[in-house]
Parts: sequence; structure tokens; C-alpha cells
Amino acid sequence: MRNKIIIVFLVCILFITCSKQVEEKSMKIGVVLGLTGKYSHLGLSLKDGIILAFDEIDYTINGKKIDLIFKDDQQNDEINTKAINQLIADDIKIILGNATSSMSKISYNILLEHPDTLLFSPSASSTYFSGKKDNFLRIQPANSVDNLCNLPKLLKKYKAKHIYFIGDTKNKEYLKDFIKIVDVSDDIKYEAIIDGHLPYDVILEKVKDADFIVAIHNSLDAANLTQYLRTHNNNTPIIFSGWAKTDQFLEHAGKWANGIYFISSDRVNEKDSSYEKFAKKFYSFYKKEVNKQNIKGYKLAQIIIEALKKGHYSTDEIKKYILTKKKFHFLGDELFFDEYGDMKRTFYIFQVIDNKIKKVNYKW
Repeated sequence: MRNKIIIVFLVCILFITCSKQVEEKSMKIGVVLGLTGKYSHLGLSLKDGIILAFDEIDYTINGKKIDLIFKDDQQNDEINTKAINQLIADDIKIILGNATSSMSKISYNILLEHPDTLLFSPSASSTYFSGKKDNFLRIQPANSVDNLCNLPKLLKKYKAKHIYFIGDTKNKEYLKDFIKIVDVSDDIKYEAIIDGHLPYDVILEKVKDADFIVAIHNSLDAANLTQYLRTHNNNTPIIFSGWAKTDQFLEHAGKWANGIYFISSDRVNEKDSSYEKFAKKFYSFYKKEVNKQNIKGYKLAQIIIEALKKGHYSTDEIKKYILTKKKFHFLGDELFFDEYGDMKRTFYIFQVIDNKIKKVNYKW
């Protein structure tokens, strides 16, 4: 009987030891994005870029197996809260996400109570997160007054007096930053904020007196709105946020895309050799052309991978590495982090000309 007890004890010790060794040789990273429902195109595109980056290293860094734990926030407050709390309960210290500012705000406020967890967003752009010393980093520049300085310049160029905002009132953090740009301008005022979920015929009636429309939409919604307004003889100038600046917009808006403006910080150097190599690899992997959200997801993952390769595994070490290095170069582009983990970059004006999105160089 005594020998049996000893054997059981030794087996337990062996099991615990093996489990610890497996745990030490593996690392879990959470990824929280909207993979279904509203804005799923954004989340899925980011996910594709993240997966490709980790696939390139065979999900292994310095002998550690990397497990990506995906959660779908569904652009829903309660579901996102549950997803973040589950990752916390599973002791996951690195979370890549969220895609939208509204979901990022929920995750951010939860993680204020868990300062040992890092939240790293590929695309949240609200100024709500700016200038704070916390464990939130992002590779998307904020929609700040300084960054968006070219928007009021364009409105003044058109001498716009009756400006209407259209956007998703459920994603308020993203919407209100654009409104703030006009609020701080003494000589530019807006007439109203219109919920982008309203039927298009209702929106058409509401903007009948507009001399400029500022719309905050994803590319598909932007294309559908553009097409509806133009086919109903509304030719008011429209500028969309950079969120809509994709080939998908051109495909769905058709000939009505011409003349539409965008304001965006995204820059892609398609002639850079590293970008060309990446684009070919992406196409080979997914059998589709790369888009800007794929690139963001890929860059985000590459920064984490680089930090881990350097042997930085704790939240504090990863954050310190990123903020100390400050500059990262990927695919012919430079990312620069300030002391708060924010990025500063000018948002440029783009316009669809001959069915191509081109950067316009105005002399203001």
C-alpha cells in the first residue's frame, strides 16, 4: 500500500513538472476583433494580416509555441466584455484588439483594473486614448485636431456653410473626433449629425440643403450611400474617413465614386521591394489582393513578434521595448511611437479621379 502511494505521488509530480514545461514552452496571445456582424470586413481583414505574420514564423519564437486565442466581439458591448474577461481569467497578458474605437474603449476600461495586461490595437483612432500612460498601444494615428488639420482646410476651400455629418452613432468615439475638428474652428459650423443607420431615403431628405457632407463609414456603407445619393441627383461634395478608402469602395460605388474625397493617414509604398514581396506572399497565401487592413494586422503582429524574439515576454518588457525603440520600419513605411504609445501622422486628402484613389496636393 505504501509503495502504491509513493508511485501515485511520483506520477503526480511528473505530471505537474511536464505541465509546467509545456506551459513554459508555449505562450498564448489573445486577439479580439469583430469577426461577424457589423464591421466584420474590417475585423476579418486585420485577422488575415495577423495570421500571415505568425504563420511566417511557424507560430514559434525562441522555442516557444505561440497560440493565438481568437475572440469575436461582434461589435457588441456585452459580448466584448465577456470576451475580455475570459482572456483575463485565462491569464492571457497580450491582447491584440479591438478593431473599432467603441469596442477598444470597453476593453481599455476593463483592463485599467489589470495593468499587467497589454492591449495593442491595429485600428482604434479615437483621441479618448491619447496622451495617457497606460498599457494601451496602437499603430493607428488618432483623429486629433492636429492630425486632421487638412479637413477644415478642405471645407474652407469649398466655402462650406451647411455641413452635415453622417455616421454610426453606436461608434461614438470615432464619430465625435471628426465633429470636434469643426467645433474648434470659429468660422466652420455644422448643421446636424445624422445617424448612418437611417434609411437612405431619409438621409437624402435630411441632407437636401447640405453644401458639404462629412461621412464616417466603412467602405461598403460608404459606397452604398454614395451610389444612392448620386442616383437621386444629390451631387453634394462628400468626404469619407480613411476607413472607407479601399478598393472595395471603388468596386461597389462604380462610376459614382469619382469626385469623392477621403481623409486618411494610410500610406502604402507599392514600389518598395519588401512591400512587393509581402503582397505576393499574401496573394499566394489567401488568393486575393492585399488591402490596407491586412497590412495593419500584419504590422501589428510583426511588432509583437520582434519584441518576443528579443526575449521580452512580460507586458512591461514588451511595452518598454516598443516605446524605447520608437521607430519601426515595415513594408516601406515608418511607424513612430511617442511616449504614450500613440502615433502622430498627418492625415492627407485623397480623391477618386478616373476611378482611382489619388492623393491631392492642394496649396491651401
